Amino acid sequence: MLRYSIGIALLLLFAASGTAQESYSGEVTFLTSQHVYVKFASTEGIAVKDTLDLVKNGSNTSCLVVTSMSSTSCVCTVIGDCKVQKQDRIQTRVLHANEAPVRRETRNRSPQAKPAEVDTLGGKAERIRGRLSAASYSTMPSARESDHRLIYRFSLTANNIANSKFSVETYLNYRKLYPANPEKYSQRTDIFNVYNLAVTYAPDSNTTLTLGRKINNSASSLGAIDGLQAERRFGNLFAGVIAGFRPDIFTYTLNTNLLQYGGYVGSQLTSSKINSRSTIGLLQQTNSGMVDRRYAYLQHSTTFNGNLNIFSSAELDLYSSIQGGARLTNLFVSSRYRFSRKVDLFASYDSRRRVVYYETFRNDVEVLLDDDLARQGLRFRLNVRPTKILGLGAAYSRRFQADGANASDNIQVSANINKDPEGFGRWSLQANRNTSNYLRSDVLSFRHTRTLIPRRLSMSFYFRMVEYRYANRPEGTTLSSRVSQRYYGGDLTLDLARSFTFTILGELSTLPDQQNYRLNMSLTKRFDSKKKQ
Repeated sequence: MLRYSIGIALLLLFAASGTAQESYSGEVTFLTSQHVYVKFASTEGIAVKDTLDLVKNGSNTSCLVVTSMSSTSCVCTVIGDCKVQKQDRIQTRVLHANEAPVRRETRNRSPQAKPAEVDTLGGKAERIRGRLSAASYSTMPSARESDHRLIYRFSLTANNIANSKFSVETYLNYRKLYPANPEKYSQRTDIFNVYNLAVTYAPDSNTTLTLGRKINNSASSLGAIDGLQAERRFGNLFAGVIAGFRPDIFTYTLNTNLLQYGGYVGSQLTSSKINSRSTIGLLQQTNSGMVDRRYAYLQHSTTFNGNLNIFSSAELDLYSSIQGGARLTNLFVSSRYRFSRKVDLFASYDSRRRVVYYETFRNDVEVLLDDDLARQGLRFRLNVRPTKILGLGAAYSRRFQADGANASDNIQVSANINKDPEGFGRWSLQANRNTSNYLRSDVLSFRHTRTLIPRRLSMSFYFRMVEYRYANRPEGTTLSSRVSQRYYGGDLTLDLARSFTFTILGELSTLPDQQNYRLNMSLTKRFDSKKKQ
């Protein structure tokens, strides 16, 4: 499922210690594979190793750790699996100001915290941000007919519309397919998806009411919910209710036969060293009035000293018309530890069983439960930065079933050199090996990126070698047991204006008896009411 990155304005709290000590907000301005760049009015009071919060969906989540900084920007690394995008709102947590107690004066406000820039969930600061893009994807194989697609995307976050307590967010996607032979193409060629469309009302800083399609960050494993969601905070505790429908499992449209409802409670602890948030809830899903699934869900995240991040989620099915007892259908645990500015380690484990919807698949329940195998996975990733410009990485992952079948191992190593975008540019090399019961694939890829015209034109080119070895194709048969493929590609990105970008990508891939071409183009327009376009 398409993951969501939705910005919602949050409450900023003013502290009464230090020299008018406050929490200030910044914005993500640039992303690389290793770092996130955050722009502030001033970084005075922020220090290296400080933790910054991602402000999203009515809550602050520890997401970034400061590794270096200038007078107005911070270079950060991401904590755990936190998802960050450009224009996301970031908030400081602890400022290192003078700790001597002083009398609080509302008129003696720090110059960095301009009143017009303070976003509050129930406040008056309107901000409208969005992104509109149109893209074409064309593949032109030598062995078959060409294929073309057009995709239009629109995302919008409007906080405190007209300085009110109402906010709106949406993410829409429209695809138009152009098959080579429309008469023989049985699938849809016009596909419109609403991944997010919701209106939020915040009568005060502790209450949010949301109507529409939206993922609840307090229980993200539930996926999108069509209906009403409400959450209320009571100090460090919070509680919420959900009443709505599941999206249709085939078309992802509104399906009023798939009613679901439930509630959750949780707690959040925030201090200078620990940021922890836990949720436990119950949800019942029905199909045409009959119970389809009833389960408990749990979600927890904790950050210690900005160095250790732990995230976990689980789903425990409680309803069974075939066999009694609870059934663990989903378990995911991940952890990331930052040893220093140069070394960090990530590890995760997941175990998933096929979810049984008893009314949706009532004729197949016995068969599904007989084949109730857990699909499990392990992942490890180590990143090392021995110098400012050199980054090294290694990763290992394994997928397997409870019966040992369908196992696969993946090993990846990488090296990146990032220096002087307008001169030396960025160079990266990556090697990957995946081994399964029937296939081994080896990939070696190289990419170079550089700026041609500062703030206007950048380019990159890449080369990738792929070798496939099939275990069940002995030598001498019609099908070769070894297949080699090569990719040659490049792209250009032109900034037509500060918020208007054009990108074109071309690629040639070769097989022993084929030459395939790919051409992608995109136009992207970004807008933000707080910035000059």
